[in-house]
Amino acid sequence: MDDLRQVLRELLREELGRVRADLAPAAAPQVTQEAVAIRSSADLNAFALRVLEMAQDGARRADILAGRHRFRLAEDGAPVRIEAHQPAAPPPQAAPRQVRFERGMISERDIAGLPDGTTSVLADKSVRLTPLARDELRRRGIRLERTAS
Repeated sequence: MDDLRQVLRELLREELGRVRADLAPAAAPQVTQEAVAIRSSADLNAFALRVLEMAQDGARRADILAGRHRFRLAEDGAPVRIEAHQPAAPPPQAAPRQVRFERGMISERDIAGLPDGTTSVLADKSVRLTPLARDELRRRGIRLERTAS
């Protein structure tokens, strides 16, 4: 019986050693950093072209995506002046504050699909609302107004 226990202990010791080796933390990946000086639009365009060129090499692309190759702003002591620019597209139009339903049945899904900022719903007399639609109107603070037509 003692021999059997000894054999089991040795087997467990070997197996636990293998498991510990498998669970040991892998060596930390080497991180490279590249200093980038961006003082003008030309510098920014040059940097973008460089990144595109680097992305053509599969290994370098993987390093950038995994964070093993990082970019940092160059620190040469000179202040960097960054000028704000105007957005290329005009800002989106404000959400309609009033929505009109002329016929049919309004469901909770219809109310949930209304744009943010909607303050009131105009519904013709023939339009019906489900109870859940009424609850959703109340929850969102949207006023229901009936029209005579």
